[in-house]
Order: sequence, then structure tokens, then C-alpha cells
Amino acid sequence: SRSVVHRLVANAAAVRPAARGFATAEHVPPVKLFGVHARYANATYTAASKAGKLAQVETELLGFKEVMSKNAAFSGFLGNPTVAREAKVEAIEKMFDGPKTSPVTKNLMVTMASNNRIGEADKVVDAFAELMKAQRGEVECVITSAVPLTKPQLKKIQDGLASQTGGQAVAVSTVVDESILGGVTVQIGDKFLDMSVSSKINTYKRGLM
Repeated sequence: SRSVVHRLVANAAAVRPAARGFATAEHVPPVKLFGVHARYANATYTAASKAGKLAQVETELLGFKEVMSKNAAFSGFLGNPTVAREAKVEAIEKMFDGPKTSPVTKNLMVTMASNNRIGEADKVVDAFAELMKAQRGEVECVITSAVPLTKPQLKKIQDGLASQTGGQAVAVSTVVDESILGGVTVQIGDKFLDMSVSSKINTYKRGLM
């Protein structure tokens, strides 16, 4: 794990020579995450912060995750243990080649490919996104519905949540779960609100027992 930190943070120093040290208080990740994927995310956060590229790196990582989710062949290639790591490194280097890509992003991906972990990139992206939400002071909110919500429906729920968080920014994600039958459930921080049809039915059944 030290080699991961060294490579990623050294890259930030190359981008911004004035940055000194591995992680001053200004560049330390805002929350503590643990595990292999978190180590990559933490090191990338520090490197991107020192380079002044946090927002760009976040956008690039989320874009890469989207490509993995939509391109099964590409995702399968990266996650295939029988494919030589050299081939994966070459593919990643070509994908992130060009002046518009942040060197921090490219270095992360090449490092993961070199360590034969590029197939787990989506988990690293999720960890990095969690760090960025904390950096922005956002509260994470998951809204689950039986069918996809329309934009007006989602906005109405978001407006209602704003009054519950005291104006604090809310990072909303949506999940479709047909088993709740109808209505919604809302997980915001450590609070859970169940307004699903399935919950109402279960409550009604318990009342008949």
C-alpha cells in the first residue's frame, strides 16, 4: 500500500512542484475510510488536492465507472484474470492518454492496472466519491421507489428533504425496488423513513393478528 501512496502523491508533486510533504492538514481526506480500495481513494484524494484537481479527478473517475457499467466487454476485459496485466496497462494508458486528462487520474488507473486491480476500479471510484461528498459537506440520501421517479416527483421529495437538513447539501441517489410495491423509502444519513406500500400492508397485517 505504501507504493500506491508514493506513486500517487509523487505525481501531485510533479504537477505542482511547490507542494511539499505527503499530506498536510489541508490535503488530508475529510473522513477516514479503510480497506484496499480506500487506500487507493485516500492517496488519490491527497494527490488531487495538492494538484488542485479534485473536481476534475472526480468527474473523470465517475466517467470511467460509467463506461465500465455500460460496456460489458470492456469491463470483462479489465476483470478477466487470464488477461495479462501488461495488456491491461497498455489499454488504460491509451484510454487516459492526452493533455486533457488529469495526470492524477491516469496515474491511479495505471497503478491499479499494474497491481492487477483495475477490475475493482468501480469500488475505488465509490470510495473517492464518498470522500468528495464529505469534502463538500453533503448528506447522503438514498430514495427507493417501486418504479423510476419522474423529475417532478424527485424534485418534490428533494424540496421536502431540504427542510429536514437545515439547508445542508444533500447528495441524492435513487434505487428501484419493485418489492416495496409503491410509495418510497428514504435513507438520509442515519435516519430511515418508510412510506412504502409494502410497509403499510405489513402494518395492516400485524393489526389483524
